Amino acid sequence: MSASLEQLLLLLLLLILLLKPSDSTSEHECKCVLFNVTSGNFQSPEFPAPLEGVPCLFYHFQAPPDHIIRLTFDVFQMPPRIGVCSSSIMLFDHSTDGLIEFGERSDFEFCGKEISSGRQFFSKEQHFLLQITSGKEVARGFRGSFLAIPKKNFTSDAVEMAECSYRVEKQKAIIYSPQYPYYYPSKVNCTYHIPQRKGFQIVINSIVMDIGRDAILQIFESVEGKFEKRLIEMVTSVQKSIYVSSTSSLLIYFSAGNNDVERAVGFVIELQYSNAVWSQSPEAASECQLNINSENFKEGQLSSDKIGRFTSSSLPTKCQISLQGYPNEKISVKFTHFNLYVPDNKNVTKRCTEVDNLSADVRVGSRLSRIDEWCGKRTPPNLMSSSNLLQLEYNTKSSKAIRESTNDDIGFRLEYKFHTDWNMANMKAKVDKRKECRFSFNSSEHTNGKLWSANYPGLYPRNIYCEYIFHGRNDQVVHIHFEYFDIEGFNQCDETTQSDYILFSNYQTHDRTNRRFCGKTAPKGPILSESNYFRMIFSTNDIFDATGFYAHYQFITQEKSQISRVKLTISTSNRLHSSSFSSIFVIFFMIFFLF
Repeated sequence: MSASLEQLLLLLLLLILLLKPSDSTSEHECKCVLFNVTSGNFQSPEFPAPLEGVPCLFYHFQAPPDHIIRLTFDVFQMPPRIGVCSSSIMLFDHSTDGLIEFGERSDFEFCGKEISSGRQFFSKEQHFLLQITSGKEVARGFRGSFLAIPKKNFTSDAVEMAECSYRVEKQKAIIYSPQYPYYYPSKVNCTYHIPQRKGFQIVINSIVMDIGRDAILQIFESVEGKFEKRLIEMVTSVQKSIYVSSTSSLLIYFSAGNNDVERAVGFVIELQYSNAVWSQSPEAASECQLNINSENFKEGQLSSDKIGRFTSSSLPTKCQISLQGYPNEKISVKFTHFNLYVPDNKNVTKRCTEVDNLSADVRVGSRLSRIDEWCGKRTPPNLMSSSNLLQLEYNTKSSKAIRESTNDDIGFRLEYKFHTDWNMANMKAKVDKRKECRFSFNSSEHTNGKLWSANYPGLYPRNIYCEYIFHGRNDQVVHIHFEYFDIEGFNQCDETTQSDYILFSNYQTHDRTNRRFCGKTAPKGPILSESNYFRMIFSTNDIFDATGFYAHYQFITQEKSQISRVKLTISTSNRLHSSSFSSIFVIFFMIFFLF
């Protein structure tokens, strides 16, 4: 064999060795998985198989321009922190181009069980990087979902007059702290002006309130055209909610010092102009009017006899009863007796308009919406409003003399109550005060129990969106069985049929693939979750009503054989080590030179 041929073979052998994948990754090299779709799920490699032996792996979440990324964790279990993390995930939420420098400090590092189920993280811009580092110690790993969200979703409903100085000009608005849902910047001063409107009160209610120790939020009241102002509310880091109402102009002032370490997210505040006094047009005025508000009494009783005292006429009349609470209150009504007069020659099986009747309306937005009307001995179901106004109208076609001449107990009696919650304390669920209607069930507190719709077995309120969240141990799933099911709707239960519905999801994000349930037929068999996290959504519109649902739940241990494994496809990072390419180039140059 010639020397030249030997040299060629030697160089080819060296080339093969350089191109062969190494079992150990250089400390400067990391593999990368790119997620460049707008939503989906992510998990540790081979999940739910144990995570081990991953020296460096990046997940790069890339959203479209003018979007941010939200990560939501359902499962997280790594080896515990003993001084430092032997295995961990690191989050880089501030990258503007999807790149980081070698050795760059992460924004977060987590191990053990430091990320609770349901916890969310947001990027500042369109890129979010997650780095996995796992040693030989075995851990369960993690699983979650991601979603690209338009930045415009977090734009305050106000006109920016100057830098971080806003004026609200809408009837109903939501205002956000700077950079929300990312943490607000340090050294920031912002003002939000809500001008006075004649005949209206401004109602302010916090949806999120999370300001740091070096920040303060103040609300001042002033009269339009005057310079003096009065402090009516001051919020510090210990306060997690606010509720303010005023008929004067309001100024919200937010000032913050350093927030780089504490990383508080700030606030989300909902405000609206509400009628200072509920009024009706002259055409709708009734012959007698009874107004009941919650200022002095939160509950009470009412009867048709009492209403009759408000009119001197013995002839047929129309009486209106308005139950109005504070803006954050709801009203419940329960009838304890109902027997309206019906002449012997009248048939009330179809319509009540020709005989004595009682109707109920609730306020939905800026209008009144009719629930139903009742007559005869057909007792109305329990009623509950989703707003602060419920109106009853008692129409009598008979004279007072005729009603009093019968031996029957003619008329009605009811109990009413003003309340800020959904009257569901007996369900033994944790109520999320940040959400209007969210209930959490944790197996560490109760392994089984019952759940039901608001106001069950009465008519459920209109225009509500309720969530029932289940959190089990890592080896548990949840089993739900319906005993009663009556959700107004039909066919696919979607928006085209204007149906109310129930939907189940194994993820924090909106799951369009899951089937909706409605009508009077409960889901066949029990509903079983795929993991220890489960979410049930109950959504109603502002059109029709039904009596809701009643169900049992139980946390049970899942069989490991039922778990399916999903393998991640791993691609190499765009940031490859340049030394390999340099070596290959030198070898080819030497071959060319020799031959």
